[in-house]
Amino acid sequence: MLLITCPTTGLDELVADRHARPVADPRTRPGVVAVAVHCPCGGDHVFLTGRRIEQARARLACARRAVPAVPA
Repeated sequence: MLLITCPTTGLDELVADRHARPVADPRTRPGVVAVAVHCPCGGDHVFLTGRRIEQARARLACARRAVPAVPA
């Protein structure tokens, strides 16, 4: 569940995870992670997460290096 503030009504709304999807528009905000949420008001709103794609990739790469490989 996500807690969002609807920009249309100004109310805090709980939204199921299945109503959120990642979006990216490299023309307007290159490298920025955002999600589009289908709100109970009936509209779709885009929220920026404050994260950058490069940071997320670096964090995942670091986590992969820290975990030792499991022998098969």
